[in-house]
Amino acid sequence: MRHWALSAVTGAAISISSQGSTSPEQGLISGSYILDEERSDDVQQALNSAVDGMSPSITRLSFARRLRKAAGAPYAIRISLAAGRFTIKYDAKPLIVVRTSGEPIEWRLEDGQVFDVSATANGEAISLTFRAPDSERTIVYRSEGQQLVTETTIISPLLSTPIRYRAVYNRAS
Repeated sequence: MRHWALSAVTGAAISISSQGSTSPEQGLISGSYILDEERSDDVQQALNSAVDGMSPSITRLSFARRLRKAAGAPYAIRISLAAGRFTIKYDAKPLIVVRTSGEPIEWRLEDGQVFDVSATANGEAISLTFRAPDSERTIVYRSEGQQLVTETTIISPLLSTPIRYRAVYNRAS
C-alpha cells in the first residue's frame, strides 16, 4: 500500500537563464540550493490549519501524522536537468530521476513508502507530482532572479480545501 509522505518533496531548485532559449529545458540551470526560511511560508502552520479542519477519525489521525511528520521544506536541494531528464535530491532522501515528458516512475522512500512521481516542463517552470492512494502533491519550480521559488499544492479527499504553500531557495555558494 502506498502512503503519502510530504518530505518526499517539499521543494527543489531551478534557476532560469535570463537569455532567450529555443526550448524550456535550455533555459533551466542545474545547481545546489539552500532554503531561505525568512522568505518562505511557515509550512507547519499551513499543514496544522488544514489538519485542524478535518473531521476526527482514525484515518484523519494517520493522515495528519504523515503530514506533520514529513512536511517541512528540505534545507538543501541538488538539481539537474539534461536531455529531458529531471534529477533532484532533497537533504538525505533518495534521489529522484524522472523524465519531463510526464511519464510516471515508482519512487520509494527509505521507510518503504511508495509514490508515482512524474514531471512536466511548462515554459519556464517544472512541475513535479507525487501520487499516493489518499493524496496528490504537486510542486511547481520556477526562478525569480537568482532564487528558486517552489509552490506546493496538496489535495486529498480527506481535506476540505487544498493545502498551499511557497518556499524560496538561494543558490548555494
